Amino acid sequence: MRILVLGGSPKGESSVTIRYVRYLEKRFPFHGWKTEHVASRIAALEKDEGKFTEIIDEVRGADLILWAFPLYYLLVCSQLKRFIELVDARGASAAFSGKYAASVSTSIHFYDHTAHTYIREVSEDWGLRFVSSYSAAMADLTKVPERSRLDLFAQDLFSTVSSGALMPRRSFPLDVRNGPSAADALREAPPPVSHSRAVKAAVLVDNPDSPAGRMADRAALSLLGAERIDLGSLGLSHGCLGCLKCGAGDCAYTGKDSFIDTFRRVSAEADVVVFAGTVRDRYLSWLWKAFFDRSFFKTHRPSLNGKRVVVLVSGPLTRLDNLREVLSAYFETMEAHVVDFVSDESLTAAELASAIDSAVSRAVLSVGRAREEGLSLAASRSPISFRGVGGMKIFRDEIYGGLRIVFKGDHREYRKSKRYDFPLRNPFARLGVWIAYWFTSIPFIKRGMRENMVSFMVKSFEKVIEGTEPKNAPAP
Repeated sequence: MRILVLGGSPKGESSVTIRYVRYLEKRFPFHGWKTEHVASRIAALEKDEGKFTEIIDEVRGADLILWAFPLYYLLVCSQLKRFIELVDARGASAAFSGKYAASVSTSIHFYDHTAHTYIREVSEDWGLRFVSSYSAAMADLTKVPERSRLDLFAQDLFSTVSSGALMPRRSFPLDVRNGPSAADALREAPPPVSHSRAVKAAVLVDNPDSPAGRMADRAALSLLGAERIDLGSLGLSHGCLGCLKCGAGDCAYTGKDSFIDTFRRVSAEADVVVFAGTVRDRYLSWLWKAFFDRSFFKTHRPSLNGKRVVVLVSGPLTRLDNLREVLSAYFETMEAHVVDFVSDESLTAAELASAIDSAVSRAVLSVGRAREEGLSLAASRSPISFRGVGGMKIFRDEIYGGLRIVFKGDHREYRKSKRYDFPLRNPFARLGVWIAYWFTSIPFIKRGMRENMVSFMVKSFEKVIEGTEPKNAPAP
């Protein structure tokens, strides 16, 4: 069997993920293995179509395409994302059709499922027969039981490919070819209500001359004095390198482009932030991915605390549940308040203008209400769901564990902000739970709890409700 590994790490052969591939090569040497580091070589592949064509020729000769990548903010890194866009832009996806595919990733299991979903959906769009994914914690290869799991994954994968099994699609076919958009006629819509300059805003877009750019223009009309930021002007020629210098408080790109200064200014000053982008394959553009990846210079610390966020998407958002999940999880983990997602899908220009105006107005009003109540934006953001809670618990546990060796700044901030909120760290709380556990194990107490559990559960809430004072009705 001829196996082509598409290396999705900016570190190339030095990648942790590639160590898993090298292990598989030694375990299964009777297959033909070839690795192309498409992420680390992306600059050369962009400039030299001959080198790109060589890789596509390797694809044509392969039986199995194995995507191997580390997790970069809920997805693959921007460099691998750019390679995927190049395949589409240069009409090379037909070379993949009919091949089998699988994926291997390494991470701390922070949204690894969304990254594998993205790769599977892209593979299916290219006509690949996607078999399965293997998601490893970074150090799993050093553990005997985990190596056994990896062996079984590989054996199942190889037997499936050898059998010629049919692999049904799990995603609906997606056509994202650019066509007429309601955003093209937004300039003809009546002007929106302009909001006070007291609310500071930033509008970010990856391509101002696009339907998403016109949606961003509409949002900016409402936000007087909003800072307009074209991602292309920030010098984001490269994505995150995965060098982890940020763990010591530095970044390899410090002083080399304007991204860090811009991100710090927006995160420090803006009350409302509008993100506008166009669907490319199953995500937004690689430029947006580079923006999110590069925000890791702040490491595992939330950096958009309480910001009111509006997301404008040009493309079929209703068919891209994984994209919505990725963006929602990013913003929740950053502790932002997502007001709404607005897409130009299936809307007239008037409807789109109204939807954008409404989302922006709600963001501004939310800021105003927080100030009227004397609350900070961080204290008044919407409650986060499992996306943010689960994500931060993973960060908390990993930083408290071995990652604090590298990310010392995270460890200090987590201690200061009391993010180390492990259950029952307080010895008196532990003692109280221990006593309550055994007390409620006494047969007649246990029986009484069972019989009165429902009323007991709501008792403390009833006291709160009884003491609640009504607010004054808003002025007409």
